[in-house]
Amino acid sequence: MKFIHIADVHLGAKPDKGKPWAAKRESHSWQAFIDVVTKAKEESAQLLLIAGNLYHRQPLLKELKEVNRQFARIPNTQVVIIAGNCDYLSPNSCYSSFPWEKNVHFLKEEKISCIELPGIQTRVYGLSYQHREITSPLYRGIEVKKGDCTNILLAHGGDEKHIPFQASDFREMEFDYVAFGHLHKPMQLADAKVVMAGALQPIECSDVGQHGYFMGEIKNHMSQVRFYPIHYCEYVPLKLKISREIAEDVLKKFVEDYVRKAPPYQLFRITLTGTSNPKAPSLPQALGKISRVAQVLDQCQAGHDLEQLKVQHGQQILGRYIDMLERMPQDEITKKALYYGVEALMVE
Repeated sequence: MKFIHIADVHLGAKPDKGKPWAAKRESHSWQAFIDVVTKAKEESAQLLLIAGNLYHRQPLLKELKEVNRQFARIPNTQVVIIAGNCDYLSPNSCYSSFPWEKNVHFLKEEKISCIELPGIQTRVYGLSYQHREITSPLYRGIEVKKGDCTNILLAHGGDEKHIPFQASDFREMEFDYVAFGHLHKPMQLADAKVVMAGALQPIECSDVGQHGYFMGEIKNHMSQVRFYPIHYCEYVPLKLKISREIAEDVLKKFVEDYVRKAPPYQLFRITLTGTSNPKAPSLPQALGKISRVAQVLDQCQAGHDLEQLKVQHGQQILGRYIDMLERMPQDEITKKALYYGVEALMVE
């Protein structure tokens, strides 16, 4: 039985507000979703699993109709959906009463239920969120029905506020595949059996790395899966260690050249480390204005190489001063105290 597993499509999300490419980013989730439906048709996938957060919020009726039109393109593919914490089934949501195509199955209850798909000898278990948060470990101790069927759990969660679980929770359960959503990084938590699909496309710049979907096959209760990236957008982490000796224009040119050589779908999340000079022009602001730089995080320490100074000056006043300031909360006042204090003690 061939299947496709997606999650966290977040239709309706608006990433990178205020950026020149923001309007383009709004379309990526829809484009990627349509690509998956097309792939299901091309590959004759028998099952499409959607593990929560198909929408970024409560969907509009026109958005439901558009998704349903896409499902109508694959009448030979059974589609099973659950609602996640973002598109949870609120009391007045049109999501829960929408008339889906015959091949679409929505597990709406906030307790484990099961849909049987006799045409492919498969049972899919799952539940939908009816609240933004569920702190109970609802996926523990699920009883799987006996019989010669493929058994799949469709699930959403993985942190303390959203159905916490451990991959080991499913070791003794007779599921052939556990299809998770919620965490945006794609990963196999237990090889080819417990899989977190990750976001279909990144929703915020902290969603670094590749995103896409899993496609696999289950034969004789053994599953095999493979990850397929979709390259509408990819946030790339770029870490730069700087010092007072490196000129701002040199670093800016390096980043501009690096970005220019990268694939056009990549956006960059820069982290600055090392030492900086608070008297110098603002390097983070200058880098943030470069095309395709989505975010700049300044994690620099002010002034000199503090570790080296501590080694050199040990129990002297300078060494003790640095050690004392580093033990304090690292807010802007502490950073400036470190910089100006070290400067003053170095002059002496």
